[in-house]
Order: sequence, then C-alpha cells, then structure tokens
Amino acid sequence: MKCLNRARVWPLLACLLLLGSTAAAAGRELTNPLTAEDVACNERQLERLLKRMNAAKVGEYHPPETVKHLLVSYSNSSGFYDGLVATDESFRLDIGQPTPVDSYEQYLAFNINPSIRTLLLNPDRPELAQMSLSRENSSSSLVKPGPWFDIVLTLDPTLGGGAPLVINNFVEPPIGDVYNGFLSSSTKPGRGLIADGLFTPCHNKLTDFDRHVFSVLQRIARSSDTGAFLQPDTEIAIFRGEDPHVYRINYYPIYEGLEERGRMAVELNVKWDEHGRLLTADTKTYDICLAGAELSCTSLDRRAMNWFLIPPVHGGREYYDRSKIQYGGGFHGPDGPEPPMTINFATLLAGTTWNEPVW
Repeated sequence: MKCLNRARVWPLLACLLLLGSTAAAAGRELTNPLTAEDVACNERQLERLLKRMNAAKVGEYHPPETVKHLLVSYSNSSGFYDGLVATDESFRLDIGQPTPVDSYEQYLAFNINPSIRTLLLNPDRPELAQMSLSRENSSSSLVKPGPWFDIVLTLDPTLGGGAPLVINNFVEPPIGDVYNGFLSSSTKPGRGLIADGLFTPCHNKLTDFDRHVFSVLQRIARSSDTGAFLQPDTEIAIFRGEDPHVYRINYYPIYEGLEERGRMAVELNVKWDEHGRLLTADTKTYDICLAGAELSCTSLDRRAMNWFLIPPVHGGREYYDRSKIQYGGGFHGPDGPEPPMTINFATLLAGTTWNEPVW
C-alpha cells in the first residue's frame, strides 16, 4: 500500500475542517426559546434591581444639568448583572442657557457579582454573602470631578437603612497626587439582594449571543419624553422575550420631584445571518396595561415617550451622527402606541466591530 502524499492530504483536511465548522455554525441555534414564566421572572428581577439602584438626579432639577440613562441586563447564565450609566448629549437648560462645551456622552460601565469570600473580619460573626459593585475601566469614559459629567452610581444591598454600594466615573489620579474621591469598587453584605431573589437565577437559557446583543443595546438604546421641558433621567431594563429572536426593553422615566414612575415596554424581533451579524429588527411598543396586568405592557398613563437607537460612538470623545438614529417607536398618552416599525442594525453598526461576531 502506497503512503498518501502529505502535501495533498493537509490541504484536504484543512478544507474539510473549515467546511465542518461553517456547517456547524450555520446549523447551531444562537439563542434558546424561553417560557412566559422565564420572561416574567427576568422582567420582575430587573425591576427589583433598578429600584435598589440610583444614578439619577434626586429631587428638583436645577439646570444646566446632564440627563442620565441607567441600563441593566444579565451578564451570564448564573443570573449576575452588568450595565451602563450614560450621560446624554442634551442638557436640561433654562431658556437662553448655553450648552456646556464638549458635551459628549460619558459612560460608567459596571458589573454586580457576589464575592467568593464569605468570612468576615470578625471571626465571631457568621459567614455572610458579600456583593460587589465594580466599574469596568476599559468600557468607561473616566473624567476629572467637575460640575457637568460626574456619574455616581449607588446600589442598596441591605434589608433597609444601611449604607449603599457606591462607585463613580472619576479618573484615578497619578501616584503621589491628592486623592480626588474616585471609587472603582464597593463590597458589602448583600442580605437585601438575596432576600429580593436577585441572585437566584430565573433559568440558565441565556447564551453568549444573547449577552452580546444585551451589551450592544446598552450602548445604543435611548428614549425621550416628547412633552417634558426638562427631560427625565431614565432607567432601562434589557432582557429576552419568549421567541428566540425577541429582545425586550423596559424604559422607566424618573421625573422631577420623583413622582411615581411608569414604564414604556417595547420589543425588537431581531433577524441575523448565520454568523450572528445583526441585520434588521421589527419593533413594537406595547399598549397600556389592562386592569390587573403588571408585566409586558406600558403603564405611562398621560406621558408621551419616544424610543430610538443611536449610532455607536467613542464615549467622551465624539458626538453621534443624529441623521443615523434608528427610530423604534413611541407611546403617546391616551392615543397609545405607534404602529410597528423596522430598524436596520446593519446600517446602524456599520464601520464598527460590534457586528462582526462569528459564532
């Protein structure tokens, strides 16, 4: 029997391996279907988390002030969280007030995880789960403390009355310089978070692709109140829907004087190619909650809000091109939601690395 010529065999093997990996990628599902109970659990969990967090202006507005968006979603299948606080390019301004210079979007990226260590400093105290709120420097645009672009994020991990976890977006001063108040990580006992079920996973069905989409939406999902003279800060929850292609976003505006907030609920039915490149999405804004309904509906009452996706920008360095905004829809008080629309992710993310995953 003659030996095979290696010069011919190796290219053949390489070709077969490439074909096999391409076929596997094309045939592999990138997401999983969820049950109605899975989705409801995620929606409630993120609402409870947001109620314990704050990056908003508390009390009355005193322009000029930047508008902030606090976005959260799931970071892994274990039910832990990550998120982003983004300032808005627009300011709350009185009539005639000029916009501060260089009003780029600034970002504070963060994650929330339980600490591995449960032993406390005092050996007489019982073991207790610790929770950490940490900023991600590589995804944050850090600033010198000043009047316009400071971001301070708090998370209450207690059963009530204790000090919160706190981080901010202050740049770390060079070694030897005076401490400027920067806080990059905060760890405390997490009795309240545990009691709220925030570290009990709803399910383990989220995939790496889901988390990729969550991360992209954190950077680009925004909203505005079409009738407010001073725009509200907004908290935003991003999670999956039942259908494998559906992603949900809940917008919670926070108004001056901290009036009872409502919710605008929306969905994106996303299409992608065999490599996971996002193509388009059919969007829908949910109608007002009927009597007794609590989830998967809008509860804005008299408010009018629009929601949209902005083109990606380098945080703290450039403005986004407003002509490239993809409009998702809106909810307008007694008139209800706008009709479904279609947005184009391929156009929105063109020129970035955010739409080049190969799964």
